[in-house]
Amino acid sequence: MNNTIYTLTSSRNDRVFIHIMPGHFVSANNHINYYIGTSDIKHNHNVSVDAAMLLSEYYNSNAVQVDTVLCLYETQTLGAYLAHELARPNMFRPNPSGTVFVIGSEYDSSGNLIFRDNLIRMIKDKRVLVLISCITSGKTVERAMESIEYYGGETAGIAAVFSAADEINGVRVNSIFTKEDIPHYTAYSMRDCPYCRQGMPVDAISNGYGYSMLG
Repeated sequence: MNNTIYTLTSSRNDRVFIHIMPGHFVSANNHINYYIGTSDIKHNHNVSVDAAMLLSEYYNSNAVQVDTVLCLYETQTLGAYLAHELARPNMFRPNPSGTVFVIGSEYDSSGNLIFRDNLIRMIKDKRVLVLISCITSGKTVERAMESIEYYGGETAGIAAVFSAADEINGVRVNSIFTKEDIPHYTAYSMRDCPYCRQGMPVDAISNGYGYSMLG
C-alpha cells in the first residue's frame, strides 16, 4: 500500500481541504482506489465554518428552502454551521424562514434510518437537506431519502463534501469536491474489482466515520 496522504484544497476557498490516500479500500457497497479523508471539515471549527459557507451558496443563490438538515456520518458540526448560513438573510434570500433544524442519524438493527417520536416533527411536512461526508455509489443517500419520505418529509437537496455522483434519484448533488478533482478515483463492485482479481489484499475497511487498517 502507498501510505502517502495527499492534501486537496478547494478551488473556491484554499482554507477548505480534504485528504486523499491511494490504496485498496472496501466500503459498504464498493471497492475503491482512494480513501477520502474529511475529518477536518467535520471536526475542525475553522475548516467546517468555511465549508458550510461553500455548501450554502447553491441553496441561497437558488432560493432553495430548507427546513431541516439531516446529518449522516458525524456531520452534525458541519450541519449546524450550514443551517446557520441557510437561516440568515442574504441578498438572494432576504427573508428566509428563520428556523432550520439539525438532526443526526440513527439506524435500527436492519440498517434502516429511523427517527424517534420527538424528532418526527422535524421531518414530517419539512423540506429536508441530506448532508453526508462522501458519496460513492449513492446507496446510503437513497436509503435516507426513502426514510424521509416514509416519515412524511421531502428531500430538498443533497449536500456532500465529496461526491462521485452528480445526482441521486433526480436530485442534484451539491458538493465541494467531485471525482473531477481526483481524476483516477474509481469505485468497483466486489465482483469487478481489478485489485481483487490481481490478488492484491485489501488495505483497509472504510466508511463515513473513517478507516481501519487490515494486516
